[in-house]
Amino acid sequence: MSRIAVAAVLLSLAPLMAVPVQAADAPVAAPVAVDPFEDIYAAIQESADMERQLDQLSTTIAQQIASADTSLAIAEARYPGLSQALVTGFRPVLSGYSARVREAFRPRMVAVFRAQLNAGEAHDVAAFYRSPMGKRLLGGVIESFDAKATITSALRDKEVSADAVRADTDAAVRGALAQFTQDDFAALGALAQRQPGLLKLGAIGEALGPIRAEMENQPLTEAEQQALSDAIVTSLDKHIAAATRKPAEK
Repeated sequence: MSRIAVAAVLLSLAPLMAVPVQAADAPVAAPVAVDPFEDIYAAIQESADMERQLDQLSTTIAQQIASADTSLAIAEARYPGLSQALVTGFRPVLSGYSARVREAFRPRMVAVFRAQLNAGEAHDVAAFYRSPMGKRLLGGVIESFDAKATITSALRDKEVSADAVRADTDAAVRGALAQFTQDDFAALGALAQRQPGLLKLGAIGEALGPIRAEMENQPLTEAEQQALSDAIVTSLDKHIAAATRKPAEK
C-alpha cells in the first residue's frame, strides 16, 4: 500500500508552501528583491488549487486500488465505498509526504528555470501564471489530471517511469486546452509574440519530466510509513464497522 501512496503524488510545479500574510498594523518592511526564477514557482503556487489536486488524485487512487487488488475488490463489493474511505483516511499522510518531497526538489526545479530562461523571460512567465489566462490553464490541467498512467506504472513495475509521468502530464494539458476557443488560442499566440519566453515552457516541461519521475519514486520516511499504516487500519475498521451496523439497525 505504501507504493500506491508514493505513486499517487501529483507533481506539478506548485509547492505546498504557505504564503505569508502581513498584519494591517505591522511596520512596512523595505522592499526585498525577488528572484525571478523562484517567483515562477511562487506564481504557480498562488494560482493552483492544491486541495482540488488532492481531491482529483484521491478519486483516481480509490478507483485504481479497487481494480488492482483482488482481495480489496471483493471487500469493496461487500462494503461499498471502502476504497474511498481508505484514501480519505490516508490523505493527510499523502499531503504531508507531497509537501516534503516538493520542498526537497524545489531547488532542482528552479535550476531548470534558470537554465532555460533569462531574468526577463522568467518575469514574463511568472506574470503569465498570475494572469486570468494562466490561472485558467492551470485550473484546466488540475481538473484533467488523473495520474492513471503514474499509478498503473507504480503498481505494475514497482517504480514510476518518466514515460508514465509524461503521459499523465500530456493528457492533462490536452484536457485543459480542449476547453479553449479559437479566440483563446489567438490570444495565447499574440501573447507569445510579445513574450517569447512563454514559447520555452514546452522545453522546460521536458526538462522537468525526469525530475518529476524521481520525485514520484521517493520513499516514505519511517514516520510516514507508520502513519500510513495506522490510517489504513483505522479507515478499514471504521468503514467495515459502520457498514456492519446498518443491517443490524434495520
